Amino acid sequence: MKEIQIATLILGLTGFCFSILLAFLSKKLKVEEDPRVERVLNILPGLNCGACGFSGCRPFAEAVTNKCEIFSGCLPGGSEMNSAITEILGITGCLSRPKQTAICRCGAESEEKKISSLYLGPQTCKAADIIGGALDCFYGCIGFGDCVKICPSNAISLKNKKIYIDFKKCTSCGKCLKSCPRNLFEIIPLKQDIDIFYIACNNKEKVLAVKKVCGKGCIGCGICTRAANAPYFLKDNLSYIDYTKTTKKDALEEGKNKCPTKCIFKIDV
Repeated sequence: MKEIQIATLILGLTGFCFSILLAFLSKKLKVEEDPRVERVLNILPGLNCGACGFSGCRPFAEAVTNKCEIFSGCLPGGSEMNSAITEILGITGCLSRPKQTAICRCGAESEEKKISSLYLGPQTCKAADIIGGALDCFYGCIGFGDCVKICPSNAISLKNKKIYIDFKKCTSCGKCLKSCPRNLFEIIPLKQDIDIFYIACNNKEKVLAVKKVCGKGCIGCGICTRAANAPYFLKDNLSYIDYTKTTKKDALEEGKNKCPTKCIFKIDV
């Protein structure tokens, strides 16, 4: 019994000595953080979206301070915030990146999607895509909201099995692209005073196969491409928009209005 008490006392004293030593070394070897890191961090939005190329706001703040370089800047913050960061760093100039937004290439609602079997698996898009059965269309949105859960700016919502994106909140970080097992998301440019048009379908099958599984799918008819100066083009039985030629609003509107399945969507800016 006495030996156990002695051993316990020795271990306790050893631990106490080590704790004092660690406390001393932590103060002695402590690296002072540049105060500009906290100043940069305080003006960042705190979304940790990764659009800047770093894993979060703090790694970005530390990197820009250490390198005295703004890299690709903070996309959600815009030019005003990036200018403020350059002032903190004491460098000239500011960074302004073109505004972008994510869009989902599936515009069908629940009643427009054909489902011929009952799915009882995990309620995630990735699981349903592997198991099958949640949706007859192998290209469409399954609608379990993996993208909604991962969006750091809460820009994505799900209603009636259809994805909606608030482009004012979207930071185009690209996390939704990685979360979707069917690659339905695309990053497109936002141009001032020009409405956003996009093709809300991703089905590359021919017309009969498309109509069999969806009431909203692109049938590859090419009517949208026949408008004068149309930025629309067909590839693999599917319509696309060339966003380098989207200044012709009338051509975009004409193609949208003539689409027989109404799978061309417009967002008013």
